[in-house]
Amino acid sequence: MEFCMAILLLERKAGLEQFTDDVVNRPDVQALVQKVDFGVHPDAEAAGFDKMTTIIEVELDDGTVVKGSADFGKGSPSNPMSDAELADKFGQCAAWGGLDRTQTQNLLDLAWRIETIEDIGELTQHLRRKMT
Repeated sequence: MEFCMAILLLERKAGLEQFTDDVVNRPDVQALVQKVDFGVHPDAEAAGFDKMTTIIEVELDDGTVVKGSADFGKGSPSNPMSDAELADKFGQCAAWGGLDRTQTQNLLDLAWRIETIEDIGELTQHLRRKMT
């Protein structure tokens, strides 16, 4: 978790491309990892397990504390991603995996209508062809 927080603070995102050995082993990431502490915040514990409250506090070099919280993380059942966010996340993962935009869009088009595809082989054939 320390790596994730350090990378989020430095890169402002945490996709697959941020979790390569090259990024994780960078001196700036390693230095920030040493400054990250994880623990159970009393306010989060008091909120109860049904909320899964996350509290983040960052102390800046000048002593200023920046604090934020969320009861449910993005993508949880209580705070689901929109279709556009899902498509964007899939697109990022597909690009990282080597698919081009056309391949990615074709797969997304099939995935969005998965409930109406008569033969799921249409999707699996597309995946097999793209992944080999």
